[in-house]
Amino acid sequence: MNRYVILVAGGKGTRMLGSLPKQFLLLHGEAILVHTLRRFTLPGVQIIVVMNPDFIDYWEDQCKVLFDIPKHQLVAGGQSRAQSVANGLKLVPENSLVAIHDAVRPLSSTALINRLFDACEKEGSAVPVIKCKDSLRMISSDGSKAVSREDYRSVQTPQVFKSNEIKKAFVTIDVESFTDEASIYEAAGHKVHLVEGEESNIKITVPSDIQIASALLDVK
Repeated sequence: MNRYVILVAGGKGTRMLGSLPKQFLLLHGEAILVHTLRRFTLPGVQIIVVMNPDFIDYWEDQCKVLFDIPKHQLVAGGQSRAQSVANGLKLVPENSLVAIHDAVRPLSSTALINRLFDACEKEGSAVPVIKCKDSLRMISSDGSKAVSREDYRSVQTPQVFKSNEIKKAFVTIDVESFTDEASIYEAAGHKVHLVEGEESNIKITVPSDIQIASALLDVK
């Protein structure tokens, strides 16, 4: 099956407190998005970047002076993550595999990406997760109570699906109330297949995450 990836770069990154969306902030001297793109420079994988329309011209100008940038299609994002992913899915043909990935997760390994695509082809979906390290408490109106961390997993991207099924899920249910594509896929009646993720596959959300990502790049 043909393989696609949708890099979701449609946000404004307000938690980074900067003038540019976080996908354009520098990591080892290059935009975070550049690092993420290169992770998907794999044989047979076609890349779609969903971008905030206010920054498409900015990115195209950046690409003119960047080296070793993999070929990719640009599509304008929507008002929400779900709308942005839906716009990207329009470019993905039927009977394909599609990975949906946060543009600000620049450290996914080639081994993880290939493992997820292979698992999806066999199982129908593949979602990377890691074990929780900290103790957990569930909050309720009565206060809180301890819960077993062994019963929970932290969810990462890329999340990989068969295109027919995820595209149908996006048009048959209200997607705006979900925080990731695996939840949308599950709500449409499909089983989510979990795959062991990577501790280093961090999402850059706050300024200190850039320092962590930089340190991880230094040891790779």
